Amino acid sequence: MSNIIRLVWFDLKPELKPPVWIIMEWAVFLVQVGVYGAIISQIVDITGLDYRQFFAVGLVIMITFSMASHTGRHFVEHAHEGRLPYLLSLPISRSQLFLTIALQGGTELALMLSVPLTVTLLILGNLSLVSVVACVLALFWLGFGVAGLMLGFSFIAFKSSDLYTAIVTGLSAIIIRFSTVLYPFIVLPSEYATAAAFSPLTYGADLVRSILGFDPKFLLNPYYAAAVLAALAVSTLGLGLVLVQRLVEGVKSA
Repeated sequence: MSNIIRLVWFDLKPELKPPVWIIMEWAVFLVQVGVYGAIISQIVDITGLDYRQFFAVGLVIMITFSMASHTGRHFVEHAHEGRLPYLLSLPISRSQLFLTIALQGGTELALMLSVPLTVTLLILGNLSLVSVVACVLALFWLGFGVAGLMLGFSFIAFKSSDLYTAIVTGLSAIIIRFSTVLYPFIVLPSEYATAAAFSPLTYGADLVRSILGFDPKFLLNPYYAAAVLAALAVSTLGLGLVLVQRLVEGVKSA
């Protein structure tokens, strides 16, 4: 385990000296919630729903998705920068390498969410310790599920980095826009609702909002959302582990 922790720190250290990119993301979040969120909540009128609170949670979900996607892209960057062959030469198993990638992604996600999630919880108010802990666990479960999905796609980049970039960019836009991150499921037109049912962010967003006490009539069944999210995380992480074991040796470093 100590070898894995050292590898995680080896990879994170250059990005945290100083962590400018994290601070900038925090600043963007604060502006979006403080300015845009305040304005749009005056425009969006849905009876029984405080849209600013709904919007703040949606931004947290989008940050979770962005950081999880970054985990897959970071793996690709290692391949093309020549660092992955070095990691493969170390006396660690492929499963340990995969765990290193997952822990690094989890650490970055925790750092990135620390300020946005705290601000969101303060905006919501009146939350119990149990609901806060459950919310954090749900966000990390969503993050690991999306990270596993992106790690699976990252192996496309070993053949064509341009194709990988195109697929991930297009997929990210679709997953975010066709979901309940920014609007409740019950207000979606039927064709949009059908597409949203296939987005993992729909289930992550609705589960987190259910835990935080939003009106259930605006959300999917939380047990159903939790089951879908668990299936996503287990299947995508399992796929990523299999691919690391079997395909990683064929990576191109240029």
